[in-house]
Amino acid sequence: MTAVNQAAVPPAGLAGAIGLLVAGLFTASLSGALLKLMSGELNLAMMTAGRYTGYLVVLLPLAAWKYGSQVLHPPQWQAQFTRAVLILGATLTFVLAVMYLLLATAVAILYIYPFIVAALSPLMLGERGTTATWAGIALGFIGIVIVMRPDLGALNIGALAALATGGFYALHIIYTRKVANSCPALVSNTYMAIVALALIQPFAIWWWQPLSLRQAGILLFMGGVNAVAHLLIINAFRLASAPALAPFSYAELVGATAWGYAFFGDIPDMITVTGMAIIVGSGIMVSQSGNLGRLFARRRGPSGGG
Repeated sequence: MTAVNQAAVPPAGLAGAIGLLVAGLFTASLSGALLKLMSGELNLAMMTAGRYTGYLVVLLPLAAWKYGSQVLHPPQWQAQFTRAVLILGATLTFVLAVMYLLLATAVAILYIYPFIVAALSPLMLGERGTTATWAGIALGFIGIVIVMRPDLGALNIGALAALATGGFYALHIIYTRKVANSCPALVSNTYMAIVALALIQPFAIWWWQPLSLRQAGILLFMGGVNAVAHLLIINAFRLASAPALAPFSYAELVGATAWGYAFFGDIPDMITVTGMAIIVGSGIMVSQSGNLGRLFARRRGPSGGG
């Protein structure tokens, strides 16, 4: 994905980019809702394998048509492989998180990832933030703690899993930055899904569960939805810069809240909403700070989500 100068983007182009981004994030949060829906019926391995199968049904034909065998042999394949392992870890832990938490709460907690990226960037990428960056990081952690409301006397598996999702995703973003200029995003994403499916497939076979037509259809649809979400977000960041789009990048929280209510009747309480608001504000502060803003232009190059 190529970020462009905000000043060079005409208003109509920026409006289109915002529309694509919001649509992509709402679509990504739908994929999360479907994961939560299936989490009571299928095991982790089956859900994850089905999700990546549906993802490849959409992306693989397009990537193979445009780039041929490069999809199987991308440049910097070691970093690409590591990136795929990290997104698989993010997917598995997110499924575990939504088993125990409201969808919106799980998404809010995993949004710790911008702050982890900002904290690790000086060490792993040589990109240092400003005072505003570190203030945003501190404020973001406060927001995460408010959403989690940790009970020191009890182990909250869902919250810990959501934190792990954020950690995996942050490292995934950093590796995405490392390979961003080596090949098209479509190649990287398709290779990522191929590797993730290859790694999880033996476990899905070992813990195989018979699938109904409904379950198989939801799994494939869920993966296809996730692939479409990535395509929408990729194209949004081709049209406008990360700083220009940063205020809208938290639409996934709104989407997760909406889908959580539509599917499960879940409504976050005021304490959770307050924590979300702090996370959004601090995340925008971090993403607007210095060179770090460019990192988030490539953050979905998992979704979200995972």
